[in-house]
Amino acid sequence: MIAIAKDEPQVAPLVIALTRPRMMWGVPLGLFVGELMIVVLTFLNTKQLATFFLFLPLHGAAYVMTVRDPHLAHVVRTRFAKCPLVRNRHFWGGNSYGA
Repeated sequence: MIAIAKDEPQVAPLVIALTRPRMMWGVPLGLFVGELMIVVLTFLNTKQLATFFLFLPLHGAAYVMTVRDPHLAHVVRTRFAKCPLVRNRHFWGGNSYGA
């Protein structure tokens, strides 16, 4: 039996795959669908096939943003949904987090 010292924390291994969001080509699925919607709507408005190349820089930017934190898109979406900007935030030096 292995003796654990009192001052050492007990560590349980966590499988990273169980905590990551669903991914498509290295980007969270919700962000991937958003990219596709932007590209398809731009194509429908312009009717030029070259607009499909817009997907490459969009996907590259999304990949770079989420490579360190795959939950970044969810955090940003939640922040803007739950914490709207108030007019006097500059006066108080902060934002409103109340209902």
